[in-house]
Amino acid sequence: MSALIWAALVLGAGAAAAALWGYYRELPGWLTGPEVCQLEAGGCAVLFRTPRAALLGVPNASLGLVLYATLASGLLLHWPAALMFAMTLPAVGMSAFLGWSLWSRGLQCRICWTGHLANAALMMLLAARAF
Repeated sequence: MSALIWAALVLGAGAAAAALWGYYRELPGWLTGPEVCQLEAGGCAVLFRTPRAALLGVPNASLGLVLYATLASGLLLHWPAALMFAMTLPAVGMSAFLGWSLWSRGLQCRICWTGHLANAALMMLLAARAF
């Protein structure tokens, strides 16, 4: 199970790093998806610059990187699994809202879905470890 948790952390951190890059710079279309690229001339990154891409002015991707780094530290320091599970709950809630937003607007964002699925996997794996 530890290998799956680490894999979800790596995937989530990669998605968050790419999304943070997209917050400030342009991303290639193959990372995000063709529908997103059509939203703005020259910019698949437009999705990462919407008001939903930040919480109180802090890019969601930054919050994700902090979460993944904290969870990785917790794994290395043998924190209680219940605590780490609880730490994933706000991320999963945010992923549910943002995922619904993508789905309801018919947008494909490979980076986004990778991060959302990583959050869900971390929640389920840490719940299984804790309970």
